[in-house]
This record gives sequence, C-alpha cells and structure tokens, in this order.
Amino acid sequence: MTGYSPLRARTWMLAVGVMILIAGHGIILYYFASHVTLSAAVVPGAIILMIKHHGALGSVYALFRRRTRRNASLDE
Repeated sequence: MTGYSPLRARTWMLAVGVMILIAGHGIILYYFASHVTLSAAVVPGAIILMIKHHGALGSVYALFRRRTRRNASLDE
C-alpha cells in the first residue's frame, strides 16, 4: 500500500486546474462564435488579444531581442 504523496496530489490538482481553464476558455469561445458574427478585421484582433492574454507575446519578444543582441555583438 502506498502512502499519501503531496507531490502526486499537487500534480493531479494542477492537471485538473489546467483542464478546467481550457474548458472555460473553450466554452466562452464557442459561445461567442455561435452568437456573434465577427467581421474579418475583428478576428485577427481577437487572436492577438488571446496571445497577449496568455503571455506568449512577451516571451517571443524577449527571444527576438536576445537573438538580435547576440547577432549584433558577433557582427562587430
């Protein structure tokens, strides 16, 4: 018999939390997609807003800045 493992419980709670977060975003996206007609100009804006909401844009920007600095120092 195995005992209680806080690490295993934390892992399960994290997995359940991620699934709830993804499901919640999916439900909201489904609601808006089925009840709102979006123009072609609004769709790219919504996609950019979702990327910014999840913080992916900041990490991509930081990666780009690191690469340009490294390439600039190699050129000199």
